[in-house]
Parts: sequence; structure tokens; C-alpha cells
Amino acid sequence: MAGISRFIGLRYSTGGDGSQLMSFLSRLSMAGLILGIAMLITVLSVMNGFDREMRQRILALVPHISMVPWNGGDADWQSFRSSVLAHSEVRAVAPFVQGNALLVKSSQAEPVQFFGVDLAQEATVSQMTQFADFSAFQEQSVVLGKGLATRLGLAAGDSLSLAIPQPEKGGVRFYRFTLAAIFSSGTELDQQLVLMPLATAQSLLPNQSLSLRVALHDVFAAPKVAWELSTVHGRHYRLRDWSQQFGNMYHAIQMSKKLVVIMMLAVVAVAVFNIVSTLVLVVNDKRSDIAILRSQGATQSDILKTFMVYGAIIGGIGTLIGAILGVLFSLVIGDLVAGLEQVSGAQLLRSDVYPISYLPTDIRASDVAIVSAAAYFMSVFASLYPAWRASRLAPAHTLRQQ
Repeated sequence: MAGISRFIGLRYSTGGDGSQLMSFLSRLSMAGLILGIAMLITVLSVMNGFDREMRQRILALVPHISMVPWNGGDADWQSFRSSVLAHSEVRAVAPFVQGNALLVKSSQAEPVQFFGVDLAQEATVSQMTQFADFSAFQEQSVVLGKGLATRLGLAAGDSLSLAIPQPEKGGVRFYRFTLAAIFSSGTELDQQLVLMPLATAQSLLPNQSLSLRVALHDVFAAPKVAWELSTVHGRHYRLRDWSQQFGNMYHAIQMSKKLVVIMMLAVVAVAVFNIVSTLVLVVNDKRSDIAILRSQGATQSDILKTFMVYGAIIGGIGTLIGAILGVLFSLVIGDLVAGLEQVSGAQLLRSDVYPISYLPTDIRASDVAIVSAAAYFMSVFASLYPAWRASRLAPAHTLRQQ
């Protein structure tokens, strides 16, 4: 009877028994499961995309660890650089100078923090050189983030001024610069970044020693490495790792991912509950069929298998289609959002509000497999109760009631 159980279960699940109501309920249950799985896979892919961009883009641009001399100091940065490089977790070290200024263009002004960098050494600790054309980056020139340049109405080749405080003279001095290029990374750095050659920054801040930017092999080891370096160099340098600036954002992404997954799992659970409801209705509708099968020799196990097959087919088809749709939607959702922004003229993701200005996705086979397997086994498990009820029907009593 095992073959009969599979045949009848397949016939019921596909609506081949001629019952339009049962066919409609089966498809409705399947549609709910498809929608829930597709949404869950899509949301997971988007959250994974944010996590990937945080790791590979934002943390590849900002210092893993910054070492800034106390009060400007007179630290011998070359010797300290060699000592820092000796740490097993340190990949590279590059010098930089940072200062505060007022960026002025016509009647507009923006308070900024500028950085003086050496391009050759900067390329060893970050990926900044990949997001702008630095061919015109020379003395008395600067590179601005795209958001900052847009707010001031600047384009490459324009002139601008930096007003730099002169504490020792009690005033402000203006310096003229040319905009060499616009930095566009699609991250929040576009809203605030100001770069200039290291030699130029040193001439603007002659009393300030060079700071050190440290790149690590494992970016998530930054807090531990920063503490270890501070025990050796803390007297001369103030150390700060990326987690102090971006840690809350990273943990917020992780927490959001967990909360969204829980909510989407609730949607899948509701879809699975619909399968239970559908099977209960099918059992009630097919009481006479079940009684006839039992009277012709079908065992309780055969009836149980019949409705388990019903639930497994609904769960299997729904899971397969949902997983395919989820992957397809994850592949195109970034382009859909970009197209919607272009049509509407409104930017849905702005780097001054969100960490990045585009919607990333990262489809992971492990997530698709786990979601699909969990949904399928939930569907099969949900079929147990109605299948058990069907197997317990007394054939004689049921036929007397017909």
C-alpha cells in the first residue's frame, strides 16, 4: 500500500481528486510558504550585503587603529613605526597628519577635519586610491568626498579655501587650494573626507608630529591589538580602533539582521500553520474516502503516510519555488531600488543617513540551504497532527454518519 499512499497523497495535493476547494486551499498554503521563504532569503541577502560592505569597504577605508601623538608631541614616528610593525597582527603602517579647518567656497562654509597622506604608503593600509583619480593630487590640491563637494557646489578643478586656526597667533589663516578630484565610495566617508598631500599638511601644521595609521591582518582583532600597543606606546600616542567609531553601527547591523530574521521566520511559521489548517480541512472533507480505504485493507500507517505525503509535497514545492524566487529577487533588488531612485528622483539610501548609499546583496548558499531545509521540515512536521487524526478515524462509525 506504500505506492497507493504516495499516489493518493500526490493526487490530493495537486487537486487531482476533483475538489476545487481542496485545490484552492492547497495552492493558497503553498503560496504562503513561497512568499515567506522568498522574503526571508531576500532579507538575509540584503543584511549579508550590508555586513559584507561594512567589512570589505568601510573598514577597508577607515583606520583599523589610529595612533595620534599626545598634544602634538615630538614623537619619533619612524622608530615607533618599526616597533608597531613588529607586532604579529599588524599588516602595514602609514603616517598621516590631521587637522581641523573651515572649508570655504564663496559664501558657503563647512567645518571639516582634513588629512594629509602619502599616497604610496596610504595604499598599503587602505583602499582610498581606488575611489578617486589621484593623478592631479599634488601640492596645494585637495580631494573631497562627493557629498561634501555637492553641498558646496564644487567640481574638479575649482578653487576653494581652507581657514585654519592659528592658536599661537590668536587668529585664522586662509589657504588657497585646487580641487584635484572627488572621492566617491558610496559610504558615509563621502560626506566628510578631505585629503591633501602629506607635505602640504605638515606645512600647514608645522608643530604637529605625524600620526600613524595601522592596518591589521584581522580587522576584528583591532580592540585587542590597540590595547596591546597602548601598553607599549601609550605614553606617546593616543590609540583608537575602528570599533570606537563604527562599532555601534556594526553591532546595529548584526542586531537588525537577527530581528528581521525572527520576523521573517514568523511569516514562514504562519505559512506552515496554514498547511496544518488545510490538512485538517482535507481530512474532514475526505472522511468517507478514508473510511472506504480502511475498509478495503488500508492500515492506519497507510493513511498516515498518505497525508504526510500531501504535506511533504506542498512543503517541497513551496520551498523549492520560494528558494528560487528568493535568489532571483535578491539578484535584482539592488537594480530595482536604483531604478526606482532614478525614476522618482529621490535617493532612498543616502550616505549621510545610512552607512552606504546603495542596496547591497550577498547571496550565501548556506543561508538558502538552511532556510529551505528548515521550512521543508517544518512543513513535514506540521503534517503529523492532521495525518495522525486521519489515521485514527474509525471506518464503521464514519460510514454510518455519511
